[in-house]
Amino acid sequence: MRQRLINKTEPQETSLSSKSSLAQNTIEAEAISLQSLLFDSTINKQDWIEGLKYHSKTLTNLLLNNQIKEFNEYLSAQFSGKISSLQPSAELSKGQLSEIKKGLTELDYRPILQDLLQTAILIEHSTIPPYLTALYSIKDGTNILASQIIRSVAVEEMLHMIMVCNVMNAVSIQPSVNRPQNYPTYPMKLPMNVDFFVGLETFSTNSIATFIAIESPSNPLVKAPKYTSEVENSALYSKSAVQENNLWTLENMKDFMMQNVHTIGEYYDVLFFYIVVFQIIAYYKANGKLPQNFEELNKGGIFTGDPAKQIRPEQYYGSGGKLHPVEALDGVIAVFQEIKGQGEGADDSIFDVDPSQFEEGAELAHYFRFKEVFHEHFYLGGDYRPFTDENGMMPVTTPPVGKELPVDWNAAYPMKPNPKISDYQSNPQLYAQGKAFNQTYKNLLDAIQAAVEGNAKELEKSIMYMYALKEQAIGLMSQPLNSTQNAGPTFEYAAN
Repeated sequence: MRQRLINKTEPQETSLSSKSSLAQNTIEAEAISLQSLLFDSTINKQDWIEGLKYHSKTLTNLLLNNQIKEFNEYLSAQFSGKISSLQPSAELSKGQLSEIKKGLTELDYRPILQDLLQTAILIEHSTIPPYLTALYSIKDGTNILASQIIRSVAVEEMLHMIMVCNVMNAVSIQPSVNRPQNYPTYPMKLPMNVDFFVGLETFSTNSIATFIAIESPSNPLVKAPKYTSEVENSALYSKSAVQENNLWTLENMKDFMMQNVHTIGEYYDVLFFYIVVFQIIAYYKANGKLPQNFEELNKGGIFTGDPAKQIRPEQYYGSGGKLHPVEALDGVIAVFQEIKGQGEGADDSIFDVDPSQFEEGAELAHYFRFKEVFHEHFYLGGDYRPFTDENGMMPVTTPPVGKELPVDWNAAYPMKPNPKISDYQSNPQLYAQGKAFNQTYKNLLDAIQAAVEGNAKELEKSIMYMYALKEQAIGLMSQPLNSTQNAGPTFEYAAN
């Protein structure tokens, strides 16, 4: 029986399309102002949390959907005019400046962003070994379409990891992908508020169902594909008692994410909001006033990194997706749009980019690609009118009902789930093969690490290592470990 997919909390929708202007009184009615959230040390933690929920969603929806005009209106409304009991002007005198209690303005953003961005790398890294394991377990010559889908997603996850490294280098923080503490340990939960485990398993309905859960979209509804008879090829502010509160700490920010983030897309949304907050503070400290528009906020500030450390499109040899260098806030926007679009879909569609643009051709987002494999049908060519509402929207859980996608679930090696190198100690041959695989995987990560440290040509070696990984993984998976299970790759850290 196929595994029932894990339900997640569905986020509340924040509609911005009906607002031609974000008036100050409207914002105050919904949540504390962004200025209060950043500077008022007298608010209590619950008000701070509610403010984070509102402003992270509002700001992120605007910038990651390229609504710059609306963002400028939002920022101007938040940082000018009379807002509660705080200073009524965006510019503060030296006397007023000294009255601001220590808090966000005195916070060193680097260790916080290092922790949060390294966690983003861990999230991306955590998906790669499970995807590769399922891919390598498929016997040669079988499940060609399913193999292509899994391979395409695995390659794009590696792209995501490299682009998060670009973001770290852009803010002068050295990324790390190859140290022991950066290795995922299976089975594991992703570092978010989720209730399922991710592990190394053979290709099966269970592993694909887990992949669907990993890539779950933030929004519960998606635009239904247009039906055609021709089958297409798939490809609230209240003043609390005055007290000294420094709520902007790494512990509080991470706790907010662990309590309120249920999907990878939501993690990137809140992470993006934190990055923008630190950029706002950097602008404020440099100029003595708060930014009023995106142009003022885009460059400088926390973006002090060496451009030579950026991995650029011409230096990346993976297929699928677009690699974005980062030198300012607009680069972070491009990276997060790419990561979110490939994972859960862009513009409320099932595609990874706006399909009306077709820059390089639109592909399904990861979540929907895996659902095609699980349900053994493609999305395109299906009739979704029975599932849609009056606006053409359907639940993301709607199964694909297009052309059949043949899957042979039995054509995979019966690998032991989550094997460890210690499982092979009684078999010298398997032990040596397991250690060799782990060394090759470390070589791959070492090449990526060298590249993000400024030696971009090292990235060329990754292709060679990927080919070697497949051969070594199959060598393990084709050998019996016991009467019912075969060996498999362990993706453990290889100590030199």
